[in-house]
Amino acid sequence: MQSVLIPSFDKFFISCNLYRAEPSKAVVQIIHGAAEYKGRYHVFATYLQSQGYSVLVSDQRGHGDSIDARFVRGFMPSVEVLVEDQWHITRFLKQEFFGQPIHLLAHSFGSNIARLYLHSHDEHIASLVMTGSPCYVPGIRIGMAFVKLLMLFLSPHGYGFISGKLTTSASLKWVCSDPSVIEERRIDPYRKNFRYQLAAIHTIFNSVNALHTYPNRPIKHPSLPILCISGSEDPVPGFAKGLADTQASLKRIGYTRIFMKVFPAMRHEVLMEREKELVFTLITQFLDGKYQGARLDDWQL
Repeated sequence: MQSVLIPSFDKFFISCNLYRAEPSKAVVQIIHGAAEYKGRYHVFATYLQSQGYSVLVSDQRGHGDSIDARFVRGFMPSVEVLVEDQWHITRFLKQEFFGQPIHLLAHSFGSNIARLYLHSHDEHIASLVMTGSPCYVPGIRIGMAFVKLLMLFLSPHGYGFISGKLTTSASLKWVCSDPSVIEERRIDPYRKNFRYQLAAIHTIFNSVNALHTYPNRPIKHPSLPILCISGSEDPVPGFAKGLADTQASLKRIGYTRIFMKVFPAMRHEVLMEREKELVFTLITQFLDGKYQGARLDDWQL
């Protein structure tokens, strides 16, 4: 593994871990979820590396080691900035792995960023995989307006009572069925005291609101293969109704090759579950292009 700092459009440096496969047949660019950081994907990244995929996992701005005096941990300025950060990472990978396909993989809140990334850069990636992808929430604009009001009184860098509710919970059982994963979350120095500032909460809410928006230009890669993976016990994608809305939203803006897979008895963090190897296998088969002409239920995992 190699530590890499990638400059974004405003000269902010994005902290990344790069796993080079030898030989490398393609690259996977990973976007983590809310209150996460790149180190949590080490096991999955090394697995992909063993399958011939080079992997780059970044700390989103305001997470992990992607911080500075302007962008402290827990501060995200806007959805647009986060999308632009990922585009600059893609540009770096296109130079570093010239001619190799780049696949985008995103978890939870990272999936929202990935879906908005498609609006302006879909022609530059070979496929998109999303895990625990949130569904659109009716009434999210009310939440956005409330947070905006709090920012007027407390500043974008302020903390309201809502700050802790997004990153802490009396029960984290919905996150993963493996108790060791829950315990790791409680003691992890990067996460145990993590709190979002109000601007970051507004960014998260805005990313959900944007799931029902149309791109400013026609999409350029309508045949982009998109795989949406979730656990049957994960509330974040909204269960059957939410997954149907996610699929319909992607079709509405022009995508035609959307695959949905729900793993029984799994929860939000499918890449951390006890039977995560099943998820790993599905993803590598998808990246390898084995979905051609097949239903997901027919795949041999």
